[in-house]
Amino acid sequence: MTRNWRLLVVLWGILLIGGGVGLCADLKSLLEPVPGVMNRKPETAGQGPAFASGSLAVLGEGGSAPASLILTEAELSAAIEMDLPKRFPFKGELKVRLARPWTPMRLPGQDFFAECVQIPPGGLASSMQLIVRGVSAGKIVGEWPLLVRAELWQEVWVASQRLDRGQLLSPAVIVPQRVDLLKESAQPLPADTELSGFELAQTVQQGRPLSKRDLVERSLVRKGQFVDAVAKEGGLSIRMRAMALEGGAAGTVIRVKNLDSNKEFVGQVINENQVQVRF
Repeated sequence: MTRNWRLLVVLWGILLIGGGVGLCADLKSLLEPVPGVMNRKPETAGQGPAFASGSLAVLGEGGSAPASLILTEAELSAAIEMDLPKRFPFKGELKVRLARPWTPMRLPGQDFFAECVQIPPGGLASSMQLIVRGVSAGKIVGEWPLLVRAELWQEVWVASQRLDRGQLLSPAVIVPQRVDLLKESAQPLPADTELSGFELAQTVQQGRPLSKRDLVERSLVRKGQFVDAVAKEGGLSIRMRAMALEGGAAGTVIRVKNLDSNKEFVGQVINENQVQVRF
């Protein structure tokens, strides 16, 4: 009986030791770190899971964040480029970049567009202060005051050589070239503008874009030129020889002087050697 009792005590001890080993093994496995958890930062109250900088709370396949859910500087600039044409009428290719660094931010959805809710009253400029509202997943995700740099590229007429006042324009002296319109003090003429009926009103240096203020309608009659002055009264027509005291394009009224009487009068330019006299 005593022997049997001792045997039961030994067996009970073996069971206790084996169970303890299993329990220790289970505790050790529970304390092992879960894969991926060590890469997470502590959570901030009210913000949900926190991840390393540049990643998203919602991960895509392979543990990487979908790029479309992060608003980068390039994507914000592109969204502003799409919205500004709705605010200003212009032609050309608009380029916009932020003047100050932008910190990428998470978006609630995979869609995003920008609205320029405050724009400069003077129109597009190479440097502009905007207030931009961002919208994603049907929600306003922010309203930011932004200083932006802008470029507006368009193909315009540029002098291929020095052009002098009174010079006629032709393909030999002007060429089409892309320029940033926002850097020009005067509005350049687009390269699709017909210039055959114009001449230079002032000297234009080589490489400078042409503007409206550089041109005047081509003069048919020039100052000092001899013209035929025709006066009509009913069925009566009088023709006299005169000298133009001013130059003028077709349809303009200029002063002329009768070569016989030296009297001055005005006449409307009809063609290159004729004016219609008005008494």
